[in-house]
Amino acid sequence: MTARCLLLILFLSAAPAFSQAHPGCPMRPTRLAAMRRCYRPLLVFSPSPRDPRLRRQQSALDSAADDMMDRFVLLVPFAPTLRGYNPPLDTPYALLPSAQVADARQRFHVPADTFTVILLGEDGTEKLRSDKPVSIQRLNALIDSMPTRRIERQRPHAN
Repeated sequence: MTARCLLLILFLSAAPAFSQAHPGCPMRPTRLAAMRRCYRPLLVFSPSPRDPRLRRQQSALDSAADDMMDRFVLLVPFAPTLRGYNPPLDTPYALLPSAQVADARQRFHVPADTFTVILLGEDGTEKLRSDKPVSIQRLNALIDSMPTRRIERQRPHAN
């Protein structure tokens, strides 16, 4: 093999893999219900896909993408339209169809002109709500205190 091929193999093997909680979980779920028992969705409701708070939250998640993958956090951005939205570079994310967006806004009582971050547990219940971007330290501490996370960490080859 040439040196170039070896370099490519090394590069690809070091690239972060999309983390799944369980083998039967969809990689890019298109409904919140499909995320239950698979991920901890971080719902980020924003008045615009270019809102600076959405960008700040996404940037923070990207800077700690390994932490988010270890904890099965899945970014789910919500905006009236996702036209002009730039997906994260490293953070696992899912974009939902417009009908699912409307249902989520109604379910969580978030008006279209409001910025809100909501963390759901793997059981689908609300664990955190904030009207500003949430720090990685706060997310990690909250998730690490969850009983399901403690169980995950006890498994062989735990994240």
